[in-house]
Amino acid sequence: MKNGTVTLEVARLARNEFLNTSWIENGMVKRKSNYSPVVCFETSDPKRFLQLKEYLLTQAETKNAEAFFIYDQWEGLGRLSLGPSGPVQEAYRKRPSGGSTMIQRVRGEEGVELQNLKAVLKEVDVYLKNQRTVFIIQNISEVREWETGFQSALRAWAIDPRIITRNSSIIILTGDVVSLLDAFTRELVVTISVDASSASERYSLIDLTARELGIPLARQSAMELEVATAGLNLHQVESILLESYNRRRSFDMSLIKDLKSELVKRSGILEVTEPTASFADIGGYQAIKDFIVKYIINVLRYPERARRFGLPLPKGMLFFGPPGTGKSLFAKALATEIQLPFINLVTENIYSKWLGESGQNMKNAIQLAEKMSPAIVFVDEIDRFGKRSSADTGSGGEETKRVFSQFLEWLGRPEREAIIVGTTNVPEHLDEAFTRTGRFDYKIPFLYPGSRARLDVLLVHLGLNPASKKVAVPLGMDREDLVRFLEQEIVTLTKNFSCAELEELVTRAKRVAFDRAAEGLSKDDFLHAAESFRIDVQHRREVISECLSQARRFTDDQTFLDSVEREMEVKRA
Repeated sequence: MKNGTVTLEVARLARNEFLNTSWIENGMVKRKSNYSPVVCFETSDPKRFLQLKEYLLTQAETKNAEAFFIYDQWEGLGRLSLGPSGPVQEAYRKRPSGGSTMIQRVRGEEGVELQNLKAVLKEVDVYLKNQRTVFIIQNISEVREWETGFQSALRAWAIDPRIITRNSSIIILTGDVVSLLDAFTRELVVTISVDASSASERYSLIDLTARELGIPLARQSAMELEVATAGLNLHQVESILLESYNRRRSFDMSLIKDLKSELVKRSGILEVTEPTASFADIGGYQAIKDFIVKYIINVLRYPERARRFGLPLPKGMLFFGPPGTGKSLFAKALATEIQLPFINLVTENIYSKWLGESGQNMKNAIQLAEKMSPAIVFVDEIDRFGKRSSADTGSGGEETKRVFSQFLEWLGRPEREAIIVGTTNVPEHLDEAFTRTGRFDYKIPFLYPGSRARLDVLLVHLGLNPASKKVAVPLGMDREDLVRFLEQEIVTLTKNFSCAELEELVTRAKRVAFDRAAEGLSKDDFLHAAESFRIDVQHRREVISECLSQARRFTDDQTFLDSVEREMEVKRA
């Protein structure tokens, strides 16, 4: 180890001992059973690439192959062998006369390196059919079929009796099978999805890296780092550990979490954040807080008691209600309260204009989210996923239905560890499959705050709730006098305001005080802000009526609904 860089020899001799090989063994069993001589491993982890090559070169079932070929678009065709420090790739040259030989890349040597994929496939085809050959194809994300004949070659090789008889194997390493192979070709090859990393692999990698760097690391700290790096592949885990060391000369947990968030964010479909808001930062909504603590947080907090009663862990919640009522903030506060990661599913980036890419995006998002779970997976505007039936019968409609089906299947998966929190302003737009019992454990309405809740919201945004982390606003009067004034005057003037509008009211009062260069907020500042704040009263009444109708339609716990309506001062007809 020099300057935080791990040498290849250390990586091979020390690290591969703890790597899980079950994914390779699974693929090779399929090959041995003649499912297909073409095996596609779905991974983009360089460490998995190295692991696979070493396995093929050292295991009895493949090491005695008469020829090992490897191809990528940059290096061209080469032969693969095992050197003292790991796999070695040497250029393959074809003599102009038509014969072929393998020689080193030395200027002046005769022979032509094969870079063109179609020429490579033709060259290797002879070996595959006439002697036991292992052919590895890596680092290919897309191919021009008309130019290369790549998929045609795979389809032919998959059913060729000569290749099957010779026990030759074609191994493909790619991060995205769907974009590389069409549906017909995928039916003829074995596809193995490779886990990014297991808990034991990450723990061993963390422990070994710490010892190589000379960092004292307690077992508990290593376990915490293993959990913090869940969802990353082995190359990414090692990279952020080394970056943390190079920056801080330690494995800094805060920095490692930030670096992980950066890596996950690059996918464009997931974002990992550390929410800071708690229930204390949310004014009002005590009925919802009590319900969630009793039936969600306590079940997670006391798993043994839950198991004793056969009570399943909560799998999902649907928050619905008009804009500005705090649904998104509540989801983040929930993650803080139960001390779980908060993962935002970026729904607008799921869908793509390219055929097949939307489904692959959804698949990748689900796999990554599950690897980082248990966690809160937040799906804002969940109605974006549409319905099972679509008026669009073209490829776009098929893609929408495919993504919908993937998400729905994930919701219903019994072994799912992610706790999905979906929000919507229009629950009536949701497909019935989302709202039926069994998909979301709880369907929670967020209505406009009642008078007590409005006072609580104002106090939170003024920084006057001692449990909240918000900084207190300077006041031009006694705190008790202000609270009485807010309760008697401002709460009445803000009837039917949303939480977001109450926050904006406090901001406007601050602006008034700032404009007059005051030392602190006064009653007149609040009155001026409240009396000038305009909402469409008639439209708001219509929205409230619709919200109540939705709450009574979708919320299936009557006792809970009654408590929500009492708190929001709803009068039943």
